[in-house]
Parts: sequence; structure tokens; C-alpha cells
Amino acid sequence: MPVETRLRVETVDNVTIIRLLDRQVFDERVVREVGEQIQDALPSGPAPQRVILDFTGVEMISSSLLGKLILLMRRVETSGGKLRLCELKPTIHGVFRTSNLDRLFGIDRDRREALDHV
Repeated sequence: MPVETRLRVETVDNVTIIRLLDRQVFDERVVREVGEQIQDALPSGPAPQRVILDFTGVEMISSSLLGKLILLMRRVETSGGKLRLCELKPTIHGVFRTSNLDRLFGIDRDRREALDHV
């Protein structure tokens, strides 16, 4: 059975913009597929990776996804690049605040602001 596409990926000014398509990224299978698809979407090679994760429409995430995002952050920073998050609903932004991950991740209001910071 083919794996459902869980992301929309585009490149703007050498920035990889990854939009999560699921409203809920909570189920372990969905989290695993999202993680795998994000890894596959990242550019390969030695150049610094500039990545924006767009959470438009996402209403719920799991702690497992947070773990995958931390690993993603490390990978991007190791390349000398930057990772920004944008379009977080208040409930999801609250999850990042409660877990103090808002100090680790750059969080922007919208895609335009994220592009300015990446």
C-alpha cells in the first residue's frame, strides 16, 4: 500500500519550505511518515540547509513529533543552516512554550516573516 503524501514541498530563494498537510500529527504511523518525508525533502550535500516548516492547518501534534523536530534542528544546524517554524496555531504554539522549545526553535508568525529570518 503506497504511503500517503503528508507534506507539500517547495523551494523559494534556495529555502526549502515544507508544509505539513495533516490536521493532526499525533498517530505514531503519521508521525513516522511525516518524519521520513521531511528527511527525504531536505536537500543533500554540504551546503547549509535553509528550511521552513509551515504548520498552516495543523491543530494537534504529539511529543513524538517534537522529538523528530529536535533531530531535524540538529541536522540543519550541523549543515550550518537555519530552521524556522511558522503558522503555528495558538494551541501548538502553547505546546512549544510549555515544553520550553520556543527557546530552541525560531518561530515566526507567517511564511513571509520566516523567509526574512532564514
